[in-house]
Amino acid sequence: MSEGWARLRLTLPNSYVDWVSAEVVDWGAPGVEVLDSDGAEKPGAPGQTTLHIYFPADTAGVSRNRLATFLHQLGEQVEPFALSEAELTPEVDWAEQWRYHFPPLEIGERLLILPPWERERDPGPRIPILLQPGMAFGTGHHPTTTLVLEELERTIGSSRHGSVLDLGCGSGILAMGAVALGADRVVAVDYDRDAVEAARANVEMNGMSDRVLVIQAKFPALPSEATFDIVLANVYFTFFRMESQALSEVMAPGSVLLASGLRDEEGNAVIDQLRAASFEARIIDECDGWIIIRGVKM
Repeated sequence: MSEGWARLRLTLPNSYVDWVSAEVVDWGAPGVEVLDSDGAEKPGAPGQTTLHIYFPADTAGVSRNRLATFLHQLGEQVEPFALSEAELTPEVDWAEQWRYHFPPLEIGERLLILPPWERERDPGPRIPILLQPGMAFGTGHHPTTTLVLEELERTIGSSRHGSVLDLGCGSGILAMGAVALGADRVVAVDYDRDAVEAARANVEMNGMSDRVLVIQAKFPALPSEATFDIVLANVYFTFFRMESQALSEVMAPGSVLLASGLRDEEGNAVIDQLRAASFEARIIDECDGWIIIRGVKM
């Protein structure tokens, strides 16, 4: 099925191309065109890349504002960037091609992430999680999501592990992964209404509504003063610079923080912030320039 499409032009540092591309595809962009010095009419400056990002015309304005907000939240680490207004393009038939972005995905030793159109697939010994790609980050295909789920599997192991807080839950994939791996209950938090709605729909689709509470809030505002055994924070560098002490306050001694959304070069600064907030912290894994930090509340 064809429909009207609009294009955004974004120029940003090379190190953020994969992250931003994964983000906008998760929001519903069926195509991202990466331009280089050979293919771009106006290529980015050295160290920068220009993207053409396509959205349905009727949602392009909202998606453009969402992307601008996301980039500003990343702060100085993603500057300078240039984001155009949406412009209409000739009609493109993305409907069937869109599905190729989301094949079944095995993560770790136990999880299998499936889009809804693969719900009849035999998962074998793995635990299936149905996930509708759409308007929220997190399909498992970005390295940071995979890093967190793999370490979460090692952390929870084969036994149940109390309570989990998922900060910036996006699609809800980490919250659902925690339940699938044995967590008793999960509080999943996101400030974005679209993300909260997407997470709630995914949680309900997987029959996990009795164990996952999805709320719209901006950390550190939470509905109670509970502490958590595991905190998942797959967010961005400036979050840890601003909220490391607040993280410490929702965790009891011995609780585990899994922190990602971070590039290699950001790791030491985040570790310093966490240590100042009473965590033992170290980088435990990396993938394609992205890292995960494990912190233990002292």
